Amino acid sequence: MNKKIILLVVLLAVVGGGIYAWAQYDRKVASTADLDARESVTAEELLSAFTADEQQATERFVGTTEQVIEVSGTVRSMEPVSADVTNVTLETGNELAGVVCEFANTDLHPDWRSGATVKVKGICTGVLLDVVLVRCTAAE
Repeated sequence: MNKKIILLVVLLAVVGGGIYAWAQYDRKVASTADLDARESVTAEELLSAFTADEQQATERFVGTTEQVIEVSGTVRSMEPVSADVTNVTLETGNELAGVVCEFANTDLHPDWRSGATVKVKGICTGVLLDVVLVRCTAAE
């Protein structure tokens, strides 16, 4: 009788662990639309912070964990990257650098065009030539 109980407990633990593992594996990433922005800046201020002191700006905007920031600015260009992703570049006053915001096409605001004033929420990954934000959504 004891062996049957032990076998049943082990079986339940394995099934429960499998269900939990699958739920964690299949979990979706939270949308930045549902998260509060840690800080709000303009595109010009964001690029300026990285230009002045990249290390300090990285600590401030990228951090050690994902943090959402809100960036406002004017759309310089919109370029499809793939069938599912479009990059929206915000004007910074610098011809060589901008703030590139990566949007899933489902999160892209339908009325946005070049020259539109917008607010974007996204996760800053740092600077290459441009400052890059990923998982972007339109901010209200």
